Amino acid sequence: MIIGRLAGFVLGGLFLAGCTTTPVTLDPASSRDAAVAGDANVEMATVTDSRRHGANWLGAIRGGFGNPLQTLKTEEPVSEVVREQFITGLEQRGMLAQEGEGEFILEVDIEQLDSNQVMRREAHSRLDVALIEQGSRQIVYENSVRSSNVEGGAGGGIFASIEKLEEILTRTLWETIDEALDDERLHQAIADGPAEAQPSSELEADIEALRRLRDRGVMTEDEYRERVLHLVD
Repeated sequence: MIIGRLAGFVLGGLFLAGCTTTPVTLDPASSRDAAVAGDANVEMATVTDSRRHGANWLGAIRGGFGNPLQTLKTEEPVSEVVREQFITGLEQRGMLAQEGEGEFILEVDIEQLDSNQVMRREAHSRLDVALIEQGSRQIVYENSVRSSNVEGGAGGGIFASIEKLEEILTRTLWETIDEALDDERLHQAIADGPAEAQPSSELEADIEALRRLRDRGVMTEDEYRERVLHLVD
């Protein structure tokens, strides 16, 4: 009987642990001393999230059967959090322009951003980045950047540290952001300035924007065709 009660207390404790959710911001511990990359001529666009998870979900510490014991979530949608971190990165490099004042727009799509632990802590980040000319709406630079980190944890389950899981995810995200914003090809595209070309019509610009959403999986092919037909009509 005593053993049965003890087992009940242990199972009850594990159940309660499964209800724990930690809100995170993904802010780095300290600002990075980044070299100024150029003029403030890049505006930050809305970030899209193509992950197959909830809008606020980031990861979890899991039990032996894969069940989440503690979860990481953001209070705002992950797309908004990542956008704010990119704004910080652009500010650090002197690249951020105020709305309506930049020659370029930076678009970002989140393909992967998560951190999980069973025994080891793992964090993965993959971001698709595109630099768009403000006037012509043409893509002048594209890149897919990624980063992963794996650490040995001191045991898993209820004994794992949710703070350490948050730390490795924050570090992984910022490695990806730094790689994206420090790419010499990106800086060269900005330094070259807008191309001397006839600006696209408003219709062409709208169709191009829809095409990018389709290519990134934000909308289906059928939705893309329907939206294009609506624009043409």
